[in-house]
Amino acid sequence: MNNPMLQGKKILVVEDDFVNQMLIKHSLADTGALLDIAGNGAESIQFLKEKAYDIILMDINMPVMDGFSATRIIRAELQLKTPIIAMTGWSSREEGDKFAEAGMDGCLAKPFGLDAFYATLNEVFNKREEVPAPVAEVPVAPVPEILVEAPKPAPNSSGEVQVDLSMLYELAGDNKEYKITIINMFLQSMPETIAKIEQAIAVQDWDQVQKSAHYAKSSVSVVQVPELYHLAHQIELAAKNRTNLEAIPDDLVVLRKKYAAVEQFLKAELLRL
Repeated sequence: MNNPMLQGKKILVVEDDFVNQMLIKHSLADTGALLDIAGNGAESIQFLKEKAYDIILMDINMPVMDGFSATRIIRAELQLKTPIIAMTGWSSREEGDKFAEAGMDGCLAKPFGLDAFYATLNEVFNKREEVPAPVAEVPVAPVPEILVEAPKPAPNSSGEVQVDLSMLYELAGDNKEYKITIINMFLQSMPETIAKIEQAIAVQDWDQVQKSAHYAKSSVSVVQVPELYHLAHQIELAAKNRTNLEAIPDDLVVLRKKYAAVEQFLKAELLRL
């Protein structure tokens, strides 16, 4: 999409997941925007103390400081009016109210393409009555309605795991190298994340289990594997709520087994590219 609206605009991206950072950079690569990346809310506060930005893209669930806490500091302590757009994979209408209460101006469901981004910018600037120019001829997107609970995948008697690469291929277009990069990043990060969960379980560090399981969920936002997402979500909730903790090791065993099948599929996919 050829749209000059973001040319030269300074955007602060606050996102802890490296794969998602890469996706956002790729999505905005041809807009002419200037991006800085903060790995959590605390880092974003430091960036904002040193530099002015036109737009802030704020992830919600992050280590050290989450998006809600960072936004409240930006509004109350730094007293900045910079538009803040929440980025989340789990929003609902109720969460939309929480975004507004925290001081956020809009919401994007990850992963997102340029159409969704421009539509959200239109919505944000229309609310502020500061529209500099038409952004894009696309319908204004409502706050995404995505269930907190991932649906359980249907039983598969063949034992195979469903891997959906349609989102990745849609975002990547004809860029084969980008597809290869994202798949390789997934193949590198997921085993590391599984190992972190296993190590945290061994010392009963449930906060770390929760954080690592959440990171695993983020990793399957583009390389979409419903069974891995569901298992990671179960582990995350159990660790967060300190409930059904005895089931976490068994869930991790299944997650590791399912990932092995995904790994085999993706390595074959790399050979086809």
